[in-house]
Amino acid sequence: MLKKLLVVPVLIALLGLGALRHIQAQSAIVVTLNFEFLRQGTAGVVTLSGEGVVGGVINAFERIYPFFPVTGGFAAFLAVPMEQRIRDYPITVTVYRADGEPLTWEGTVRVASGEFIREPTFVLPSEKLHLLDMAVQESENARLNSIYSVVTPERFWEGQFSLPANAPTTSPFGSVRDFNDGSVRRHTGHDFRMAVGTPVKASASGRVVYARPLDIHGSNVIIDHGWGVFSNYSHLSQIFVVPGQIVLQGEVIGLSGNTGRSTGPHLHWEIAVNGVLINPMDFIRLKMPT
Repeated sequence: MLKKLLVVPVLIALLGLGALRHIQAQSAIVVTLNFEFLRQGTAGVVTLSGEGVVGGVINAFERIYPFFPVTGGFAAFLAVPMEQRIRDYPITVTVYRADGEPLTWEGTVRVASGEFIREPTFVLPSEKLHLLDMAVQESENARLNSIYSVVTPERFWEGQFSLPANAPTTSPFGSVRDFNDGSVRRHTGHDFRMAVGTPVKASASGRVVYARPLDIHGSNVIIDHGWGVFSNYSHLSQIFVVPGQIVLQGEVIGLSGNTGRSTGPHLHWEIAVNGVLINPMDFIRLKMPT
């Protein structure tokens, strides 16, 4: 509770509109939300610092988001699912101290529209229509969720994430898709128009945790970047890496293709943060904690 936090000198701060706004003018523990609001399907950075602070967690959107050590304190990614309703949500930050009971700060986070679009009807060829079966979809979702839910404390990357290829966009994240069997799906990544055999590069350094075919995603590579951040490269024609391999940012991990539930040659690129699929194009613009 907020009252419990006030038993020690505390500064709670929000970073919005380019300026730091102090809510409680004290001096020992600082929680900073580095955003004014978050859109559906995006992530923001929350930082934590103060004398004697050894870590903490965020509770929001019925999920737990851990803090990780950075220069001068700790940082966490707060990720909003694309389906989250547009409104204000409670957020609780629990601060762990080396010499005392955990402290708690409670506030709110505003979720704004992800401004998703509806795309023209997708026409799958008859030999791929079975991939629209919900049992196939749910099975693949469960497998991917089991991978994305892992949180590796080690951070493998530095600096900003980068594009996996220099190619035009064919389909944005979060779009609503109608298929020729009458079913509707949400797009979980960002698609690039790429001829079969075009090199695909790792968006950031990390450890390969999956490198084999999936029914819907096709031949697929997933990289664990640490801190609960994963990138996924789908519909590949060839895979050049194996699970357990460490790859560097910009390293070619495979070639684009048309495998899986695909209507033509392209690359599907996903980013997951703390088990939440978010807009990859937004994530590469996010100022990373150092």
